[in-house]
Amino acid sequence: MSNARIHYLVNRFMEGACSGDERRELAEWVNQSGSDTAVQAVLEEAWRNYEPADADRQAGAAAMDRVYARLSKETDRSRHHIAWWKPAAAAAVLLLAGLGIWQGTKSPPLPIAQAQQDHTDDAMPGGEKAVLTLSNGRQIVLDSAADGLLAQQGGATINKLSNGQLVYDDGEAPGAGEVMYNTMTTPRGGQYRLTLPDGTKAWLNSASSVTFPTAFVENTRSINITGEVFLEVARDEKKPFTVKANGVEIAVLGTHFNVNAYPEEGAVRTTLIEGKVKVSSAAGARTIAPGEQVQAGAGKLEVRRNVNLDEVTGWKNGRFVFEGASITQVMHQLSRWYDMETDGANPVDDRFYLDVPRSKKLSDVLKALELTGKVKFKIEGKKIIVMK
Repeated sequence: MSNARIHYLVNRFMEGACSGDERRELAEWVNQSGSDTAVQAVLEEAWRNYEPADADRQAGAAAMDRVYARLSKETDRSRHHIAWWKPAAAAAVLLLAGLGIWQGTKSPPLPIAQAQQDHTDDAMPGGEKAVLTLSNGRQIVLDSAADGLLAQQGGATINKLSNGQLVYDDGEAPGAGEVMYNTMTTPRGGQYRLTLPDGTKAWLNSASSVTFPTAFVENTRSINITGEVFLEVARDEKKPFTVKANGVEIAVLGTHFNVNAYPEEGAVRTTLIEGKVKVSSAAGARTIAPGEQVQAGAGKLEVRRNVNLDEVTGWKNGRFVFEGASITQVMHQLSRWYDMETDGANPVDDRFYLDVPRSKKLSDVLKALELTGKVKFKIEGKKIIVMK
């Protein structure tokens, strides 16, 4: 394989834009390559005129840790066997910077395919936005509310922390024992974090909600959600925790899991990160282990094993992670986060691989997707138009 071809594939792999054939081609080259020095030279030669700042080098080293893991999966080789990437991290960070994975103090020229596409309209990424609806109907816009005590509901005090998180404390406030129900709702283009009265932590994705009591005084703890929520449930064996979403009930004791219940996704997807959960619906019940996912929809329950957890929780960690996603799945995420509409016509029958920060402008993410050569986009006002 020529150095030019290697350089092209490395660029596309780091951007997450490789097609299936290109990923296999790169994996085969990695397996067959016997010279660490030659591999390093490809990267260093390509970016020999660029001198990264110290901060860029540190960012590159962190980014390369993720690249090691991904390459290990592609080649079925241990991280030790692909350690030749480590000496090239300083050069490789330039690839990452140039392709929008990491930003440095200056960037090398954009790839031609990226530079030629001009999106005259654009959309900025979402942020920390949510509305809290109290039991009396009063609404508090959390992104504009001052830090500190916001309200008191029954025996619970509601506080907004300096990091934007909302925390309920059902300690020794007057009126303890009186239970009221509150709802936190995030708009399209918003996300937020919440600590429930029992210490359970919840992360809400865009266009999501969670309804909960201001104190868990019964023998069970129960909340209702819409959209997508990641939960770290505080363990209390005497009070099982239950999540209800679109006719699906998830029973847990103490665990970490993600629930995707957007109606447009066609199924409620419960993915377990840690612990054990039981998912029930009219179609039956399934208990899953970490790394497994239950899909509840169309009158049935299906269990998927060996789920890519980085992809499922990417939104919570501030990233778009697509590992073989359809263009429809990609558009669902982008439209919610950037508060955009799509034209509904997705004429692209292909799978997409991408890992970029959600802090990027919409045009940057679309340009990265266009590097696949499989799709083009046009932004018209508040609409994303998908084209072959």
